[in-house]
This record gives sequence, structure tokens and C-alpha cells, in this order.
Amino acid sequence: MANRLSKAELQERFVAAIGSGAVAADTDDAGELVIELRSPLPRRVRVYIYNATDAQGPDRTSEYRIQLILTDQGRGQRADFDGSEVDFVLLCGYVPEQDVFVFWDASLHRDFAYSKNLQVRSENVIGAAAAGVTVRQERLLDSGRETVLCAPSRFVSEAMAERFASPILVPQGPGAVAPNGQPYMRPPRSGNGESTLRVFSVDPDAIDRGTNAHKDIQDQLANALSARGWEPLSPSSTDPLFDIGWIVIDTAWIAEVKSLTESNEDRQLRLGLGQVLSYAYLIDWGVAAYRPVLAVEREPSSSYWPDLCASHGVKLSWPETFETMLDACT
Repeated sequence: MANRLSKAELQERFVAAIGSGAVAADTDDAGELVIELRSPLPRRVRVYIYNATDAQGPDRTSEYRIQLILTDQGRGQRADFDGSEVDFVLLCGYVPEQDVFVFWDASLHRDFAYSKNLQVRSENVIGAAAAGVTVRQERLLDSGRETVLCAPSRFVSEAMAERFASPILVPQGPGAVAPNGQPYMRPPRSGNGESTLRVFSVDPDAIDRGTNAHKDIQDQLANALSARGWEPLSPSSTDPLFDIGWIVIDTAWIAEVKSLTESNEDRQLRLGLGQVLSYAYLIDWGVAAYRPVLAVEREPSSSYWPDLCASHGVKLSWPETFETMLDACT
């Protein structure tokens, strides 16, 4: 097992990894790190950071894990993260021997028991360090779907931007009423046009969400909505993970976005069709109707796709037809 760092050392490593992105850093009364960040990141963030140590999981797979213990939490007591006077709460672990930070979704781990364990597969941490990319691990929890981010220290700011863009991190206190989505959050950019999930991932949806093509389509649709005076929405913490939504009169429109290539077109369309039907069925915003939209990069080469989508009540659209599709929303 690697040497454990003190809380102060962990906090120093985290601030150093952010570099010029941090305007100021201090600790609160409980000794937790509070950072003032530069735009476009949220202004003020509280960071709960722990040593991530190697261990063997119950299925005999190698894992890194952290143990959630707050300063004033005693054995047998339950606790929750403090979201007061900050815009977001970050939960992470640090693996010194790999120089990798691991980010969990803080709001999926509320009201937790003393020394609760959170895990990530060791192969993902080691892969992030070896390949110099952010590696994502999907987990399905009772509280929702979680994407764990494993980021080499030089990619901490990018990983934070992705974490902040996640709908899971909408700050909500105990008993808060879930909103109808949240204001649209533009997906973070990698800067090179390539997904950072080139290795160690077999989730085609996660790979697509990491591409700039996917992000371009999503932002184009958001811009078209804004131009009409309609508010584009991202999922709230209780919503399924659709890409973008909007409400017109008493109807909610729920869109899944897919980039297309010659080799993956049919697979992407099949995946997107199934996803958006599921999202429109599961979402509950208290409106009269929910309409699914499949927004793709270009017109599909197979002519049957518009009819197939229409037969399931799904509007298939691409940037050249966004305006026509939006006309139909009224």
C-alpha cells in the first residue's frame, strides 16, 4: 500500500494541479478546501479530497478506494457534504504513485455512514496515468448512474469542467424539490477534436459524448432554441441523462444527440432511438406530454430512418432541419 498523504498535502497537490485556474484557496472551519476559480468554472467550490489506496474488491478485482469520514463525524454517525456558501461540492481521491485524481459524483453519496467506501477499478487509474488521458468508469448505483473520472494531474481543470457540466452536481439540500431540468450547460471541450476515451472504454455512448462532433450538434440545437426565446435545458439530478431538452407550452421535448460516421451510423441511430424513447418515458416534469427527438450530425444515408423514427413518435433531425423540427414544436 502506498504512503498516505496528510489532508494538507492532498489539498496542496490539488491546488497545484489547478494552477492558474485557481484565484484563491483556503480551508473552512472543518478543514475542508474551498477554492475560488476563474471563469468559466464555477466561482466557489468546496473540495472533499481523500487518499485513494489500493485494495481488492469483493469480486477479487483490484480497486482503488477512498473512505468517507468528515471531521466531526463519529463512528456510527451519518453525515453529508456541506454545500453552503459554495456553488458546487467536489468529491475526489488522489493516487500519489500514479499522480491521478479520481472524481466521484458528490450528490450521489448523501447521508453516508462513517467510513463509507467508494471504489474505482485500478486498471482505469493506471490506464489514465499510462496513456495520459482521462478515463471514465460508469457505475449504476441505487441513487443513480455515476460516471467516475480518472484524470492525470495535468487534466484536473478539464475533469473539473466535465464534473461541473454533469447534471448530477446540481446543488440540492435535503428535501429540495427536483426542478424541471436545469439551465443548459455547454459540454466541455477537449481542444483537439478527439475523445479522451480512445482506450479503456467500451461504452459507445460515453465515447460519443466525448467527441467534439457530438458537442457541436448539441450546442447548435441549444443556439437554435435560444434564438427562438426558448430555454434549453440540461438534466437535473433526478432526470435521466438526456442531452438537451426544452418546454414549449405544455409539452417537454427531450433530445438525444448522436454523431455519425460511415462505419457507425446504424449502430448510433439504433442506440439513440432506444435511449431517447427511454428518456421520454422516464422523465417526469409535470407537463401534459413528452416528445422524443433524435438529433444527429447529418441526414442518415439509409432512407428508412425518418419513417422508422416517426413510427415510434420520435422526431429525427439534423442541423439543416433543426428549424423545421422546432417549427413543429408549436
